[in-house]
Amino acid sequence: MAATLDTPTRPPRRRGRTAVVVVAVLSVAIVLYAVPAYLVPDVDSRVGIREDVPIHLPFLVVHAATAGIALLVGPFQFFGSIRRDHPKVHRTIGRIYLLAGVLPGSLSGIVVAVLTTAGPIALVTFVLLDVFWFYSALRAYRAVRARDFAGHERWMLRNFAATFAAVNLRVYLGLFIAAQLPLLEGYYGGDFDALFGVAYTSAVVSSIVLNLVFMEIYLRRKRTRSTLGANA
Repeated sequence: MAATLDTPTRPPRRRGRTAVVVVAVLSVAIVLYAVPAYLVPDVDSRVGIREDVPIHLPFLVVHAATAGIALLVGPFQFFGSIRRDHPKVHRTIGRIYLLAGVLPGSLSGIVVAVLTTAGPIALVTFVLLDVFWFYSALRAYRAVRARDFAGHERWMLRNFAATFAAVNLRVYLGLFIAAQLPLLEGYYGGDFDALFGVAYTSAVVSSIVLNLVFMEIYLRRKRTRSTLGANA
């Protein structure tokens, strides 16, 4: 009987571990690929910088570095073996993620978003993301302080969905550019910058909205399974 009851839980657990590993690998890869571009002396030649606003570049560097920390350590909060067998390590990772990553990353990100050269849609989307990033981190912190560990997990998952938008942004950007290339000569008149602008704005909105929607669907389905399990 015990073997029969345990068997159905194994595939979901295995899928969960695989998903966390894939997320961790992608997060580390994006940090190594993207963050160094913001930390080199000629960053202003690679990224749209408001030369008339002296604080733009310093805030962008701070945002990139701290968001990189969040993306780098964030996935390791969700390894069950770390949470279960090494709770002190889990708490340390959480403090680094929140205090060295999300907190400075979200606050500096609001400034960077307001100063973006990518247009009003990207500006509003980035500001809303950074506000949610900060708010969800605050809710997660308050939940764990109240020893509401289930609430803490839910808000941390929402928070990391916002963090992981940095990964999906790059993926969607490549897809949207590739999808529009047949239109480059006809619709865009050979203007790749115009094509890139549309692709970038679409990638920004898609990466954030789809990540948060996906996480809400996941959390709802998880609550439904828990409720059905409790009533079985």
